[in-house]
Amino acid sequence: MDILAFSQWLRSNSLFISLSCLGISLLVLIYFLMAYNKLNKYRQLLKGSQKKDLETILLNHADTTQLVYNKLNKFEEKFLANQILEAKHLQKIGLVRFKAFQNSGGDQSFALALLDASGDGIVMSSIFGRDEARVYCKPVQHGTSSYPMSDEEKEAIEKALGAH
Repeated sequence: MDILAFSQWLRSNSLFISLSCLGISLLVLIYFLMAYNKLNKYRQLLKGSQKKDLETILLNHADTTQLVYNKLNKFEEKFLANQILEAKHLQKIGLVRFKAFQNSGGDQSFALALLDASGDGIVMSSIFGRDEARVYCKPVQHGTSSYPMSDEEKEAIEKALGAH
C-alpha cells in the first residue's frame, strides 16, 4: 500500500479512528481512576503506620482489635454489675400529706415511702399535732410491712409502686 492509498483510507475512516481513540482514552481514564481509588484504600490502611510491611501492619491491627475486644468485654461486665446494683437504689417514691387531727393545722402530717425496684425500703410517717410531732419508720419488703400500717402509709406505698 502506498502513501496515497493509506492517506485516502485514513480520510475515509477518520470518524471510526477518532471514536476508537476516544473509547480507548476513556477506558484508560477509567482504569487510572480505579487504580487511584485502590491506592487511596491502601493509603488508608497504612495510615498511622510507620512500617511498610503489610504483614506487620495486619498483625498490629489484629493486636489492636483484640485489645478493643478485651476492653469492650470489661465494660460489658461492669455495665451488667451496675444494672444489678441499680435495682437496689431508691427509685420509687410516694408521698401522702394529710391532716392528722381535725381541729389543728393544715396538711402538715405525711407518709413517705422510699423503695427500690423490687419494692423494698421504708415508709416514714410524721404526725404533727398542736403540741408535738411524732415520726415513725417501718421497713417495707415487696410492697408490704410486717408492722401494722395506716391508710396513709399504704397509700404512699401504692403511689411509690405505681410510679416509674
